[in-house]
Amino acid sequence: MRKLFCAFFITFSFSLFAQEAGLHNPEDTSGLVSSAEPEVSDSSENTEASKKDLTQNYLAKSATPVNAVGWTQDGKYFATSWNNSVILWNAGSNTIAAVYSNSVSETSNPLANVISLQFTSDGRYMLSVRDDNTVLIHSIGTNSDSTLISGTGKSVPDAVYAGDYRILLPLDGQNLYESFRLAESGQHVIEEKLDVADGIWALSASPTGKRLLMSSESGKVRFIDTTSWEELASFDRYMLTRIKPRLASDGIHFLAAQDKNTLVVASALDESDFLTVEDLAGFSYCAEFSSDSSKIVAGINSGCVKIYDIASGLEENSFQLMYGDSAKSLAFSPDGEYVIIGTEQGYIYRWVLSGEEFVPEDERDASGLQNALLLSLGYSRLNSNYYLGSGILGVGYRNYFRSPFFWGIEGTLGAGLPGSEFPYSYYEDGESLSSPFVYSASLGGLIGLVYYNEQYDFHVFSEAGLGANMRMMYNNSFEYAHTSKPYFGVYGELLVGMQWKWARLWGGVQYDTNLHWLTKMHVGVAMPTSTFRKKKPKKLDNTD
Repeated sequence: MRKLFCAFFITFSFSLFAQEAGLHNPEDTSGLVSSAEPEVSDSSENTEASKKDLTQNYLAKSATPVNAVGWTQDGKYFATSWNNSVILWNAGSNTIAAVYSNSVSETSNPLANVISLQFTSDGRYMLSVRDDNTVLIHSIGTNSDSTLISGTGKSVPDAVYAGDYRILLPLDGQNLYESFRLAESGQHVIEEKLDVADGIWALSASPTGKRLLMSSESGKVRFIDTTSWEELASFDRYMLTRIKPRLASDGIHFLAAQDKNTLVVASALDESDFLTVEDLAGFSYCAEFSSDSSKIVAGINSGCVKIYDIASGLEENSFQLMYGDSAKSLAFSPDGEYVIIGTEQGYIYRWVLSGEEFVPEDERDASGLQNALLLSLGYSRLNSNYYLGSGILGVGYRNYFRSPFFWGIEGTLGAGLPGSEFPYSYYEDGESLSSPFVYSASLGGLIGLVYYNEQYDFHVFSEAGLGANMRMMYNNSFEYAHTSKPYFGVYGELLVGMQWKWARLWGGVQYDTNLHWLTKMHVGVAMPTSTFRKKKPKKLDNTD
């Protein structure tokens, strides 16, 4: 017993040491796999992103907050800010299409963070706004150089595409400028379009670019016609919160925060309210429309993301983030089947909405561990010279809810095999049981500690279990079948083991109230529960 306790204590101590030493640090992001589709403008950061199963809710983790996400209008790609770069994800094949570095020129700041992302309607170009007073234009699918636009004020808070080739941005942080490329020479030209006395904080344009929603630093919202540069309407009752007002794809409705606990969907033509949403926890950093303008998705200060139906005004779905995190950026896929979520702690989620069962806990924790279903064969010694021992068939579940800790459940069926003539007579209802087998069943729960090496997919673990069991003897005779009365008991056990990929080996000691001290050993497989998820056919275009 003392040896087992020492083994358990050593495993526990090593697990804690490994966690403190960063051996399973969630920010270890080696092994980015990039497809051969679009050429990468700068592939020096390809080693930063972690190779993840993109069918899971959790895609990857950045070392910095994920401030920006965006989709192409055809749904082929989505992009996320990543550390000090941008990742382009191939949504159809679940692969990394490209990594765009901030280092595009000698004067660019490689440590700048992306705060806004948008694609042209044809998906050929991507616009990223950075916190170092610059804007980058990336060409998608070619090896052409990225274009850098530097601001003239303290910062460029936002920028949007108006159509395919016009870029609207507050170049000096105060007034609105239009940047476009001349067809003859390919040269970028920048012209001032509007003087805004109280400054510009956020921009949101319709897909055609003919309508623009412009928010000032004072909280005022303006509705602009970009063909005539006429101000169609302005509204003053919206509070300047962390949530930027957004214009719906219909070019008429807009979303804004009335206060920190209230979101309003209104008409940009007459400001009539279509929806008012309140949450006592308050809304966090972001809220967005779906592509068909029928829903909104918003981050909540309580650590979740919620979807609201505009027509009914009801909450339609919710997604709980890990570790009390907050959503920093959100984007519906064009077909409405997914929401991409970027968080304050750097996590990137792909939330599946297309009819699959909602699972609030991620199947993979920050260390890379996956919840698993266990199937095993085992052997247990019995305190009897008559029995050779007991063969065990087991099924269980392990949930790695927070490294290095996990919990689980375990159920077993066992059969004790006779090794000689039964040493005494056993009568049941006047009939003798000759050479009986002993059959058992048990069910219990457990908690444990694990050290996990993601590079080799290798576990070392220890676990402590408690449960109930039942035993009875049976003489295995069809003609003269007899069973003994059932014997009920409880058990406690301490086990240690290791696992490599799916193969698992573990064993230890068990105290049973009927049979007292026993030793046991198991060998089996641990199959990730994600293996059993039903994969829906993808509707996104998977070709280039």
